[in-house]
Formats: sequence, structure tokens, C-alpha cells
Amino acid sequence: MVNLFKLLGLPDPNKTISRTVKKNLSSANPGPRSNSRADFHDLGDVLWSERTDMLTPLAKRNVIYLKPDDYHRIQLDGIETELSRGNLLLVDISSLSHMPAQRDVCKRKVEHLGERIGIPVFSLNENDSLLMVPGLGMRVDTKSHRLGMKILEQLPSQIESQ
Repeated sequence: MVNLFKLLGLPDPNKTISRTVKKNLSSANPGPRSNSRADFHDLGDVLWSERTDMLTPLAKRNVIYLKPDDYHRIQLDGIETELSRGNLLLVDISSLSHMPAQRDVCKRKVEHLGERIGIPVFSLNENDSLLMVPGLGMRVDTKSHRLGMKILEQLPSQIESQ
């Protein structure tokens, strides 16, 4: 006699089926599995962030961003000491575009600071509203318009152009 269940592709209820549990290897969870812990490094683990913090040096220099206060003045008190520490000064006077006389006063004040400490003042845009004063030990390459540290001056020009 033809087994009707087999013909239809159904399991035969008369036969006992051994139930074997198969491991589901294709899981929807992309995270680490318990058996693959030796091969998997969870980069979100605290251990890795602590190692990264130990390897990353702390910043020794800062970028100081100044813009005019509510009275349209630039406060440059104490900036000389910051520049002597190697910090970079960016002065943004673009908010004074409707006041050309006050913008010129602020620009002259920054230029006078540069003359007083012997550091040139660079304009970063065409209308001279963003001024840069490099700190001690900074190098400004005026030919290729690159900023860098004084240590980089010893490098060959071929490496710098890359």
C-alpha cells in the first residue's frame, strides 16, 4: 500500500521521529556568540576604550576662537601668554561687516598684537574678516598654504607635498 503521508510530503504519524535539536547557526543577532568569544573582540568594551585613552596623547595646543563682544570690541587681554604656549588664535570679525570702521579698528588691534610680539597676522579669506595668528613653534607655509609645527621644517619637501 502506498503511504499517503509520504506521497504528500508529510511526516508519517505511525513512525516515531527521533527529535534532534539542531543549533541555529544563522541568527538574527549579529553580536558575539558564547562559543566565539576567543575569536571576537568587542570594540565597545570598556577595556578597549581604556587602552585607546592610554595610547592617545593629550592635546598640548589649543585653537582660540575670538569674535567681537556685544559692544563690538575684541578682547585680547592675556592672549600673548596663550600664543607663547603655542596656541593658535583665530579672530572672526565677519559679524562686523555692516560696520566697516569698527571692523578696521578690530583688525588693527590684532595686527598691533602681532607686531608687538613679532608674529605675522594672516588673513584666511578675501575680505579680511577671518584673521589667524600662529602660536610659538607653529609654521605657516605661505607657498602651499599649510599649517604645521616647527618640527616639520626638517622634513624633505617631497614628503610635505604629499
